[in-house]
Amino acid sequence: MMVSKIKKQATIDDLAGMVKRGFDDITKSMAKQKDLDLVRVDIEDIKERVENIEKLMLKQHGFQIQELAKRMKRMEDLFAMK
Repeated sequence: MMVSKIKKQATIDDLAGMVKRGFDDITKSMAKQKDLDLVRVDIEDIKERVENIEKLMLKQHGFQIQELAKRMKRMEDLFAMK
């Protein structure tokens, strides 16, 4: 059994189809990259917001600790007087 090899000549339409598929693939790839870039921007925004919340919480807790230390000092002073 012999298999004949048929060599097909590419027509203009075939070439145009190949070029279109190539452009379509690039367009899809660029769209995916754009989506990834948007996700990266969103993640950076979330990261910045969390860092700001963390700074505010640490600042608030620091203030509360200072206030508690002052109150504790007053109590120690009161008990030391007796």
